[in-house]
Amino acid sequence: MALHQTTAVAARTGVAAAAAAALILLAGCDTLSFRRLDFDNTEAVKISRITVLPGSGDVTVRASGTTPQVRIKRMVRYQGGEPDARYEVKGDELVLDTDCGNRCSISYEVTAPEGVAVRGETGSGNVELTRVGPVEIKLGSGDITVTGATGPVRAETGSGNIEVVDVAGRVDLHASSGDISARRLGDQVDAEASSGNVTVELDRPASARVHAGSGDVELTVPAGRYRVRSSTGSGDAEQGVADDPTAPLLLDVGTGSGNVTISQR
Repeated sequence: MALHQTTAVAARTGVAAAAAAALILLAGCDTLSFRRLDFDNTEAVKISRITVLPGSGDVTVRASGTTPQVRIKRMVRYQGGEPDARYEVKGDELVLDTDCGNRCSISYEVTAPEGVAVRGETGSGNVELTRVGPVEIKLGSGDITVTGATGPVRAETGSGNIEVVDVAGRVDLHASSGDISARRLGDQVDAEASSGNVTVELDRPASARVHAGSGDVELTVPAGRYRVRSSTGSGDAEQGVADDPTAPLLLDVGTGSGNVTISQR
C-alpha cells in the first residue's frame, strides 16, 4: 500500500519514482491567508478502480490507453496550518481522499488506463470522467459529467447538473436541483430531476423512465416498438411515438409541472 500526503518540502516521489512538486502561493501574510499546494505524482502500477472519499473538491479522471501507470495531480487550497491531504494506492485501487480538514479543499486530476471503474462520493465539487468503465458517484453539491463510459453509470447530485454522453451500459441519473442531459445511450435509462429539465436521447431501442418534478422533459428514441406512458400535471404533451400495448420496451415519461415531448428518429 502506498500512502501520499502533503508536505512543506517541494518534492515527493511516488512508487517507482515519479517527480512531484509542491508550490505554496501566499495570498497574504498572516496565518489565515489562502495558500495553495500543487503536487504531481506518477505511480508505476496498473489501476483498475478509483474510489473517491467524502470531502470537498473537484475530481477529474481522464482515461487513456492501457499503460500500467497512473498520474495524480493534486491542488490543495487551505487556510491556517498545512493540511493532511493524501491519496493511497492499495493493489489495483487508487483511493482519493477529498477531506483535508476545515478551511480546506483538495482537487484531483487523474490520468489512468481506459475502462477504470470510478465510485464514491464527495460533499461539494465537480466530477468529470472521460473514457472510464463503470461509474457510481454521488455529490452533495456540484456538476457531474461522464463521457465515453463503457460500463453502467449511476450518478446523483443534490444541487447541480448531470451530463452523460456516449454510454454503453445502463444509466441511472438523479438530480434534486439541476438539469439532466443524457445523449448517445445504448441501454436502459432512468433519469429524474426533482427541479430541473431532463433531456434523454437513445441510440438503441431500450426502456426509458424520464421524469421531472418541475421542469420540461424530452425523450428521443430510435425506430422500434414501445409501450408509452406519458403524463404532465401542468403543461403541454407532444407524443410522436405510437403506443404498442404488446411491445417489450416501455417509455415512461412525465412531469409534475412542465412540458413533455416524446419523439422518434
